[in-house]
Amino acid sequence: MGRKTYVSASALLIFISILLLSATNDNKRKGFDVKALEKSLCYIPMGTYMFNDSSQLSDNKIKPKMISLSAFYMCNHVVTNEEYGVFLTDLKTADPSLYSIMLPDTLVWKHKSGFMDDLVKYYFRHPSYQDYPVVGVSHEQAEEYCKWLTQRYMKEPNRKFKNVVFRLPNLYQWEWAARGGLTESPFPWSGTYTVKYDKRYKGLIPLANYIHTPEQYIKRAGDTGKLEITDAGFMYGFGAASELNNAANITSPVLSYWPNGYGLYNMAGNVEEFVSEIGIAKGGSWFEPAYYLQVWVEDHYKNAQSVSDYCGFRVSMKVEN
Repeated sequence: MGRKTYVSASALLIFISILLLSATNDNKRKGFDVKALEKSLCYIPMGTYMFNDSSQLSDNKIKPKMISLSAFYMCNHVVTNEEYGVFLTDLKTADPSLYSIMLPDTLVWKHKSGFMDDLVKYYFRHPSYQDYPVVGVSHEQAEEYCKWLTQRYMKEPNRKFKNVVFRLPNLYQWEWAARGGLTESPFPWSGTYTVKYDKRYKGLIPLANYIHTPEQYIKRAGDTGKLEITDAGFMYGFGAASELNNAANITSPVLSYWPNGYGLYNMAGNVEEFVSEIGIAKGGSWFEPAYYLQVWVEDHYKNAQSVSDYCGFRVSMKVEN
């Protein structure tokens, strides 16, 4: 027979105390964290830049216009599954009917290939994905989140900012912030490349999360004009044949890759982002080619209720007098 192990009452009491403390800390971590929110806010200075309005074409050329902006704050990452979950937890008690409307549509992960079917069940709720971008939400839901965040933050007695409004950034604010202080680069980083050489990997690594596929696998949809990846292009971009097979297959954690000059992560790639103007998304995504990573490029969706597995949102903050 094996040796019996005895545990003293004091040791057992200490063990139980540790478990209770861990549970308390775990609950606190999963609740609204005002300090973490304030730490994530990046100051975006006032400035003026030339906005290339892709909706205004003259002789097949983009017509630029001068835009001047006041300073504001923007979160350094898009809203995560965990953060959106805190929003839903509050709603479940305060407004159960709205809660059911605000739930993400997890069926956006249902693809004809079937290889992402498990994400329907796990992506939003499993702890492994808590730091990933929330998707399957609409522009309408994103705006409700911003309203809630404003009200929730203003309830905090020890908040840093006394009077603020959280909202989706407008088109100009988003682009100005995405540039990170660079005026000439087409991307949030300096230069015209979307990859760089890394000695550790002895090869090229991506500067953002997008589909790395040759041009022959990219087509333009006849009905929308949107650039799309062919099925063969998806196989190439996600398979071992790709030169960049260390890239993510879907979304990445929100603090992946490198921040831009203002400290903002993934202003290109990972998930494209809603702006306040309905119908426009910016930044490109894991599901799209590099063309959409350019800060001036717009992607379009149907209406305020549209959802997808490649679009999320981040909040901006205005300090009121």
